[in-house]
Amino acid sequence: MKRGHLFLGAGALIAAVTLSGAASAQHAQDAVKPMAEALFRQGRDLFKRGQYAEACDKFEESQRLEPKPGTLLNLAVCHEKVGKLATAWAELGSVEEVARREGPAEREAFARAQREALEQRLARIEIRMDSPPAELRLTLDGEPLNGAALNAPFPIDPGGHHVAAAAPGKVAWSTAVDVPPERASIVVTIPALEDAPQPQAAGAPQPPAAPAGVPSGALAPRATAAPPRPEPPTDGAGKMLMAVGFSVGAVGLMVGAVAGVLTLSRSGALAEVCSNDRCPPSRRGDLSTANTLANVSNAGFAALAVGAGVGVAGLLILPSRSATAGPRAALTPALGAGIMGFQIGF
Repeated sequence: MKRGHLFLGAGALIAAVTLSGAASAQHAQDAVKPMAEALFRQGRDLFKRGQYAEACDKFEESQRLEPKPGTLLNLAVCHEKVGKLATAWAELGSVEEVARREGPAEREAFARAQREALEQRLARIEIRMDSPPAELRLTLDGEPLNGAALNAPFPIDPGGHHVAAAAPGKVAWSTAVDVPPERASIVVTIPALEDAPQPQAAGAPQPPAAPAGVPSGALAPRATAAPPRPEPPTDGAGKMLMAVGFSVGAVGLMVGAVAGVLTLSRSGALAEVCSNDRCPPSRRGDLSTANTLANVSNAGFAALAVGAGVGVAGLLILPSRSATAGPRAALTPALGAGIMGFQIGF
């Protein structure tokens, strides 16, 4: 007696859960009906105004929320307006099939007539492949296709499309296809997929590459690397400092010497007519010139000192003769007719 009560209680519980689930589903369906109806009406108004793309979006969402043959028929006509002929052709086929079972006959006749008219305008694509590999993965615009779709033409919407093929152990293949807006027959041939390169096992030794002229697999003599030769120390900076410094010093020496000689000559002439830095008015210009030449001479000898210092610094940073096999720089005075300075040799 108690066991009978237990079975009765379980049955009641299952029935209550089932009825509750059905009620919830019915409530959800009732909630989307007004939305689906509103979307359908909006789509119809947009279609009348010639805004076909927007109308198709409304019809499509209404059909998703509440599938109805009438909504699908309007969606098919809308898709035809925007040029999606293959999609409209398939939707008209679904409407015709439902109307054949459930009526009305007028809807079945209309859908069949529209579908037959579209039949003459469809573009078709045929994807061909000889001896497809096992486990072939074929996709059209990212959507998987069954192997039965190979070597058989089927309708396709106009525009750009992407065909891809892949298989285990094979290199994937893909191509882009451009379908014209009206009747056309397009053939896409997939070549035999190449074998994918085998991955090298982890830790496996890599065979050495054979040198030029040595057959593959033959043992080539092992080359011994020569010990690295020590690079001689660079002396570019020292040579540059010597060249610049002694050149400046030579110019300073010449300027200072010439200006000094002219200063002495002028000073000797002025000493005869001037006393205590006082000169007659007629010789004041000579006095100013002598002072200027003296300043130039001083500047020249100052340049000599600076240039000689820079040149000596360059000599000091030059590497020793034992460290480099090349010749070293040599500084020698150069005196002659019209020449006074230093000569640098390497």
